[in-house]
Amino acid sequence: MPTKTKKPAAKKEKRVPAIKKEKSVPAKKAGAPKKTAASKKSAQKIKEKPGHGLDLVRRCVKALDDKKAANIEVIYVGERSSVADYFVIATGTSDPHLRALRIELEKAIDAVVPEGQVRVQNEPNSGWCVVDAFDVVVHVLSAEKRGNYNLEELYSAGQKVDIKDFC
Repeated sequence: MPTKTKKPAAKKEKRVPAIKKEKSVPAKKAGAPKKTAASKKSAQKIKEKPGHGLDLVRRCVKALDDKKAANIEVIYVGERSSVADYFVIATGTSDPHLRALRIELEKAIDAVVPEGQVRVQNEPNSGWCVVDAFDVVVHVLSAEKRGNYNLEELYSAGQKVDIKDFC
């Protein structure tokens, strides 16, 4: 009868506790103003600073107004958000109108933002288009989508900016 040979016992590996990685802190935007609690101002008193994005907001609002967007709102969230300094929200009347607004926005933004830094999220017939230009994020929605998502409430911690001077 053949004899069974014993297999050598596997060596137990010592487990070394995993080293916790520190969360990396994103680099500050070049030329962006420091956002401090002392810089709280009313919506009408927001001053333009280098790299602030106010010029880009003006261009976006003018482009939307020229193409007859409805209910244009600008909300300053620079002191409360690390995503952007301004959110612009506008309403289009139909899918072709939304497409025309997006194209006009891209033309206005391309004039001042280097190529490759603007991202556009647009699904045909979705009723919603987002144009992200780093300091400024523009939402163009149909009236139905705007009512459903109520972005103004989402960004209610920000300061509404009077757009009379932009148009």
